[in-house]
Amino acid sequence: MSFLGPTVRELEKGDLPMAVVSHFKDSTTKQASRMLVELLDRISEERLIQMLELAKKLSGDPEVLDAVGAIQDFFKSDHPSKEIFYRVLDKIPRKNRYKIYNSLFNNAWFVGGAKRDTFEEQHGVRPPFILILSPTFRCNLRCKGCYTLGYGLKPELEYNVVKRLLAECMDMGLYFITILGGEPLMYPHLFKIIEEHPDIFFQVYTNGTLLTPEVAQRFSDLGNTLVVISIEGDEEETDSWRGKGVYKKIIQGFENLNKANMIFGTSATVTSQNEPVVSSFQFIDEMMEFGSILQNYFLYVPVNGQADLNLMVTPEQRNHLRKQVLTIRNSQPIFILDFWNDGPYVCGCIAAGRRYLHVNAKGDIEPCVYTHVAMHNIKDVTLAEALKSPLFESIRAKQPHNGNHLRPCMIIDNPQVLREIISNTRPYYTHPGAEEIFTVKAEEMDAYAERYAKLADRVWQEEYLNDEFWASRVKKAEERELFEKTRVMHSRAADL
Repeated sequence: MSFLGPTVRELEKGDLPMAVVSHFKDSTTKQASRMLVELLDRISEERLIQMLELAKKLSGDPEVLDAVGAIQDFFKSDHPSKEIFYRVLDKIPRKNRYKIYNSLFNNAWFVGGAKRDTFEEQHGVRPPFILILSPTFRCNLRCKGCYTLGYGLKPELEYNVVKRLLAECMDMGLYFITILGGEPLMYPHLFKIIEEHPDIFFQVYTNGTLLTPEVAQRFSDLGNTLVVISIEGDEEETDSWRGKGVYKKIIQGFENLNKANMIFGTSATVTSQNEPVVSSFQFIDEMMEFGSILQNYFLYVPVNGQADLNLMVTPEQRNHLRKQVLTIRNSQPIFILDFWNDGPYVCGCIAAGRRYLHVNAKGDIEPCVYTHVAMHNIKDVTLAEALKSPLFESIRAKQPHNGNHLRPCMIIDNPQVLREIISNTRPYYTHPGAEEIFTVKAEEMDAYAERYAKLADRVWQEEYLNDEFWASRVKKAEERELFEKTRVMHSRAADL
């Protein structure tokens, strides 16, 4: 072992001793990161498992430990998910490996975890892992059913506001930023923000129509970004939702990203009209052929003041999506996130700062991108102050909103919960019409929730609580949630 610690050659042979662990704890994080990334050039699955074991010793954050443990389990098995690692490693330029590792894993998980611990001890509230930021609502499309329709196209955050917000995020240990819109590529300061914050990992959602070869290469050169393109199925479904000719522009965007060796994912808004298509194996195969490493599913939620409940997936379609996702996860090398059906993994709702929150283009600090109410604006308060708002604290106190984690949402699954919270805390609505689902559409929302509950409660009992594997996962998620709540209570008591 050199005076700098273990060499790559020493790490490549034999077991990783405790001396190595001690070195990584004492090293600068950048030095440790570069060493690990160098190892990736010639690493075996056995060594990867050992490296992950080392990673577990570098954090006490339950969320980080669960994530690392899950990855470790994949590499110990024949699970296809481990092939994603090699897909990513083969695609991205070597110069970007360190940037991704340092921002996404080292900072967001390990460095960020320690900072989140400190912040929690000092403030009595734990910062979320992810911030959702919509710096602009400007967009070159006007997609049917978009949740931002009520805001209009004009709101946009000044660069200095965003820069101050990101500084606050890093101070509290929040290094994972998801950029939404509007269309982020219409925000004039997008690349400046990413370039000036190399320690943050950015996930940028785009409609794909502005992904020119130059834009794709710019993302690749920056290296600390994952681009996610919205696509609602085949050409017919996508153009029906987003406008004629959009699908072909998206396909060109895929091509440009691939030529730039840029990793990217895909995302679909799931409606009653396209669920059979976007949940199909054929669709997933096509997305992987285009180069996607990640597929996100977000249900249509009627929160834009122009509610069309006919677009909401039926209970049967939502359950079909759930089953398809589970099968795809166990058979295909692509990450899948099903935002509602994945409730059992995270013990229900993750909004209001439990795992994430949303700052919109007006500066309003919302519990999530679909909950269009707020008590504070980022132009007037710090993010730390907003996390302690009565609105956010009330939501977190009621999480999970349902003992059945297949019914996690306080908007579409438990609408009475959010109405009660709004009544008690009296936030303001963040755009005209946002109150629609809580007033004139309240009975319809209750009826929808009741219809889904009948199916979901049966599935929860038969396929989760009565299944040894799932019952164990559910118990673990609930124990983690209880631990987190207890930890917050202790932090507040110590603060008092």
